[in-house]
Formats: sequence, C-alpha cells, structure tokens
Amino acid sequence: MADPPGSPGAEAGDGRISMVPPCRLIVRATAGARVIGKQGANIKAIRASAGAHAVRVLQDELPEALKRRQECIIMISCGEESTLRQAVSMVLDRVFDRSGLPDTADRDRERPHVLDLIVPERAGGGIVGQGGERIRAIIEELGCEVQVSREPLAGIAGHKRVKLLAKDRNPIEAALWRLQGTLKELVAAEVLSSEHFELREALPSEAEAAMNRAKMEAEAIGKGEVPLRVLLAQGEAATVVGKLGANVARLRDLALVSIDDAENPPFDETERICSAAKATLAQRLRALRLILGDLATRNAAIAREESVTGEPVGGGDAAEGMRQVQVRLLFPAERWSELDPALQTEQSTFPEVKIEVQEPQVVFGQPASLRAISLEGPEEAVALCGWRLHRALEPWEIAEPPPRVEEEGDERPKGRGKGKAKGPPGAAQAPQAPQAPQAPLISPATPVQRQVESVSATRSPEPPVPLQSAPLQSPSPPVAQTPRPVPAMNAGAVPLKLVLRDFRTASYLASEASGIASKAQVKLFALEATTAAPAILEIHGPLDRAAAACYFVQMQLWLEGALGVPSKER
Repeated sequence: MADPPGSPGAEAGDGRISMVPPCRLIVRATAGARVIGKQGANIKAIRASAGAHAVRVLQDELPEALKRRQECIIMISCGEESTLRQAVSMVLDRVFDRSGLPDTADRDRERPHVLDLIVPERAGGGIVGQGGERIRAIIEELGCEVQVSREPLAGIAGHKRVKLLAKDRNPIEAALWRLQGTLKELVAAEVLSSEHFELREALPSEAEAAMNRAKMEAEAIGKGEVPLRVLLAQGEAATVVGKLGANVARLRDLALVSIDDAENPPFDETERICSAAKATLAQRLRALRLILGDLATRNAAIAREESVTGEPVGGGDAAEGMRQVQVRLLFPAERWSELDPALQTEQSTFPEVKIEVQEPQVVFGQPASLRAISLEGPEEAVALCGWRLHRALEPWEIAEPPPRVEEEGDERPKGRGKGKAKGPPGAAQAPQAPQAPQAPLISPATPVQRQVESVSATRSPEPPVPLQSAPLQSPSPPVAQTPRPVPAMNAGAVPLKLVLRDFRTASYLASEASGIASKAQVKLFALEATTAAPAILEIHGPLDRAAAACYFVQMQLWLEGALGVPSKER
C-alpha cells in the first residue's frame, strides 16, 4: 500500500519504503467493528497515539469475495517501528478482546488465538526460507503455528495470507514481528518495493464474469450455489478442526467454513455438519480434498493402533490421493431431481467408488431438507465424484476440476505444523512476470478504482518443460523405479509408451484423478501386463504435449516416492 503524502515512511520519487513495511491484517467483521468502536472511539484513540493515517479499517471498499466471507482488512502504517508496534499492539487488544462474551460462555475453555497477516506473493520464498527453515524456527522457538496459504488472497492481486495460530496472544504477536522483520529485510534487499504493498483488486476474466452472471441468474430463480456439506461422525469433527484449529483454518482460506451440530432428527445428536460456502466450486473441491486428507490420516492412525492389538490393518500406507476414505455428503432434497441423472452416470465414471443414497427422511411429518450420499473409495476419486455431483446442481461452474498435483513451477509454501515447505530444499521463488498496471484498492486521494487485471500476466500456467524420448532427470532425489519409455518411430502418430511397475499405478496415472491428461492435453490409456512389461501407459498426442505428460508422470512418481510408499504397495 502506498503511504499517504508526507508520511515519514515514504520517499518521494524513488518508490522505496524508507523505514518499515506496513502491517496488514485480515480479521472477522466483528473484530473489525471492535477496532473501530462505538462512534469510532477506539480507532480515534489509536490514531491519536500513532498518527492520523496510522490505522484504517477497510470494509465497504473490499471485493465481494472478502465481503461474502464477512472479513475486513486492517491496515497499519507508520514511519517508525516503535510507533508501528504501539499501533499494532492497540489493534490486537481489540481484535483479541473477549470481554464482551456472555457470562454463560465457556471462557475457560482452551480456545486458540488466530490472526491472518497479508503479505506480498513475491515475499513467499523469503518468509518460508530455504527448506522451510524460517517457518520451522518460528514454530519451534515461539510455539506459534504458521500456515502460508497456497491460494492467492481472494479478490486481491499479488497477495496471500499467512495464518498464525497459538494458545495465547504472545506467541502470535512475536511471530508477527518476526515476519514483519523478514519483510523489512526484503525491502532493504530491494526484493520488495512500495508497489508490492499496494492493495489492488483482481477483477475476474471474461470467462469468470460470464460464470458470475450465470450464477446470479440461477440465484434469481432459487437455484444458486449449494454449500458443500460433509456429515461427520463422532470424533471426525475434532479431526477436521485440528490442533488449535489449524485444519479448519486452512479450509477458511478457501471458503466460508463452519462446523455445526446436525439436526436431530433425522441425524444423530453426536454428528456434526461441516459446511463450506461463498466460494467457487473449485475452491470447495480443494476444501473437500483437505477434509478427506484429514479423515484418511485419522483412519491411518486408528489402523496403526489396531495393528498393535493384532487386529487386521489395510490401506493405511497408500499414497496421498489414493487412500481409502468414506464420506457422507448432504444435498438439498428439493433439488434431488437434478441429481438423479448424475447419480446414474457416476458409478460408471468412477467404478472404484461405492455410492449409497440415503432414503428420503421424514421429520415431524415433513420431508427432511437434506439427504445424504455416501461415497467410499480412493480419496481423490471420492473428491472428484463429489465435485461432479455438485456441478450437476451448479452447471455454470468450470467444466474441469482443478488438478490435485500443482505444476512444479507453482510456489506453494506452507507451514503444515512442522515448518516444512513443499519442494526440494533450497528452492527459491522464481522471478515473477511483470503484472499489468492496476488501480490501487485504496488511494489517499481518489475513491476505489477498478481496472481489469491481465489474466495472462498472473494466471497463465508455466510452459511445460521440453522432453526428449527419455524422461528428464530431476535434480531432486530420484525415485527407485522411474518409467522407461519405449521408443516410437513417429511420436506424432504412434503413442509414446511408458513401462511402469504395475497396472494399478498405470490405471491411476491414466485416470482423471491424476490430472495429467487434462494438464498436458493428451489422452492416456493403461494397458494390462504382458510378457514384455508389467504394465504400460500409452500417451496419445503431439510430441510436445506427450513430453509434458511424461514429465508430469515422473513428477507424480517422485511425489509418491517422497511420501514413503512401500514397494509392496506399488
């Protein structure tokens, strides 16, 4: 964010921040109201101590994506670090104020403190550190969980969230200043400039705008967005919430998420409903993947305990995305006629998923508003099956689900509770392409200005790495068994054939669940074992796309190897 004219934190003409970067927080709308206070009393007191332009609470100026999630942005900008610390401390006093809770509330119950910090996307690599060392240091030294969001900040260009979680306020405040110190170092090293701290609204592309119009038309006739609802059994809700709320905090980076008691009847009084709404179907699919991953981890832990007692165990050591899970999704009964055609085709589309539909329930003489569909199978196939069912009710959404495996060029640092970043140690953030100029979300002299963001500058995928007929050797540790391509005389007409270790692996790579075919724009086929090879994956497409598919196959196998999949499973 650009400093106001005359601020001691700005230097005219050089585009640099002379003292300290601004501190930007995302809080719930109720917390933002506490910062403002009755008739603005609280924010006036903060400004009197820290400066006239030190603190601003953004609500009406924010994009709809943040408004729908009932969030606001607090911007704190001062020329001196001591003044900034004082202003931030006064703001956090209000954000974490729980004195207004009713006397009947369980204040003594251990409830985590959560704070979201806004940072430039360009600072992601510096915040995570080489091999995740900086995140790990905060977690181990300060006792504060750190999660660097994988997703861009909704509606804001060039920024992302860093979520801080702890039992008390002190570790969060210490972690905040550790991160602010990192931003200051990046400013001094000229990695960041004042432009990177400007908040600019990212307007949708033409396709996204058309999708939003179709959604509004559907909402006008009562057929709008259907929240993703997952029915959780006793014990599963605690897993989805996670330690200090870490798991549910990740979900709230993607959508408006709540976990509520299920109505009894028709559901059991011990069951809970996890709801994800106010987000695109792609974001809700990502939330469902995270939920299924947490449930699969819980099942694996239970399986390990059962193995100690001598009871049979199965499926606990499968690769992420292929672990067996069971989930119950809830859909509105009044729109069941729209689901019937999709249900008739899902079993043939995902033969590995067992689908059971709950019979209509009657509650006090009236039909129940929700009906459950039980899905059981590999977690990624279950997630895609749930996505297709939701899309039957929301046909305006994108036709292809987002791939589970991100391309290697995408920087996705994340604390994950242990301070470990994805990717090989020491990987630095790739230089970002210059973005098209945009109007700042907040300007000291003019009202909110909106300018369409260049989609190609911010959202275009990186070009695939060119490959020859042999797989590219990755600089990361090699997998024990890598595919061996069989040479073809004409790769443009004859399919490229990869020899794999078993048919199960080939089937998964060829399926929609792997995302390889859609990303590389090729056709994949898995062939049964022959006397010449245990299994073959055929790649049909132009040479450059087949080479890209070969690269994605190698990346998938490396990821599975890095997750410690035993040889008996592959």
